[in-house]
Amino acid sequence: MSKISFTSWKQVVEFHSPIKNGELDSQSIEVRQDPLTGHQSVLNQALHGKITFAFPETDYDYLRRRMSETVDQCFMCGGKWRATSPRYPEQLLPGGRLQKGEVVLFPNLFPLSAYHAVVMVGEKHGRTLDEFSPSLLSDAFSVSLEFIRRCFEKDPQTPYFTINANFMPPAGSSIMHPHIQILGSPLPSTHHRMLLEKSLAYLRDTGSCYWTDLVQTERESGTRWLADLGKSSWFTAFSPIGSNEVDAVWPEKSNFCEWEEADISAMALGVSRALLAYHEMKFSSFNFTCFSGPLGKTLPEFRCFLRLVNRQNMHPHYRTDDFYLQKLLKDEIILTPPEDLASLMGKKFR
Repeated sequence: MSKISFTSWKQVVEFHSPIKNGELDSQSIEVRQDPLTGHQSVLNQALHGKITFAFPETDYDYLRRRMSETVDQCFMCGGKWRATSPRYPEQLLPGGRLQKGEVVLFPNLFPLSAYHAVVMVGEKHGRTLDEFSPSLLSDAFSVSLEFIRRCFEKDPQTPYFTINANFMPPAGSSIMHPHIQILGSPLPSTHHRMLLEKSLAYLRDTGSCYWTDLVQTERESGTRWLADLGKSSWFTAFSPIGSNEVDAVWPEKSNFCEWEEADISAMALGVSRALLAYHEMKFSSFNFTCFSGPLGKTLPEFRCFLRLVNRQNMHPHYRTDDFYLQKLLKDEIILTPPEDLASLMGKKFR
């Protein structure tokens, strides 16, 4: 029997609405609570079907124009990265960079942690979300894992690593060229630390691992379940912390040092399929983070975990999709119910 409880509650709001000729309108609001962290997400069904008010569809003419306007100034394009990107010391990376196919890893020029690498994802300057093939992503994640292992071998006092992405300006990217980033630090980030602490508390309270329980519960429920890809499990988030959140868990892997090529391939395939579904939903930007337990330790309470969310679309004068609710109150608004999202996503995962 599952130890995980998906908690939600409803509130009813009444007011006289001008769009209903002043008649009394009644709207139901559902508040969902994440079973591990307690994070809250808010769903108002009256917004369903009105997503374009909050997320105007991607303007592909504008997107292609921005790609064209920025290609000449891109330091990655046309092989310019060979002369313009920094290098790591030889004792960390012989040659200063890692390269596999069209993928290249080098230091971030303005690092935000002890180890902060950038991975150029392909030679093409701009991509739409249907252009991230599993093979391209697999190369990117492969060099990321190689970098993480080398850093930990050199510096075992820095065990906390994440693999991250900002794609397109609405997702916080300062350049249009696709890339991902690896962060490594002696201490976990705020959210990373909370995940580790809450996972340990769950183990102490229940005697089992939250992440394996979550996978079992989502698989048996089926309402948000997407697929098992290799030894990774994919589903939509019950109480998302971002728009249209897709999650993945590696039930047998506690940290990145335990990963094999099959785990990298599973991450690449899942992200590629989710991005393809986003593209068909007419979205054009995203963020993701893949979390690891501390390297070198097999924690019984934690498993490698990925969050993927879409962000505001590329169109002139786009506005951010984050406001006080997310940024300061730390709640999230749900525009597409996760169960409906799973139905849309499932076509690609199956």
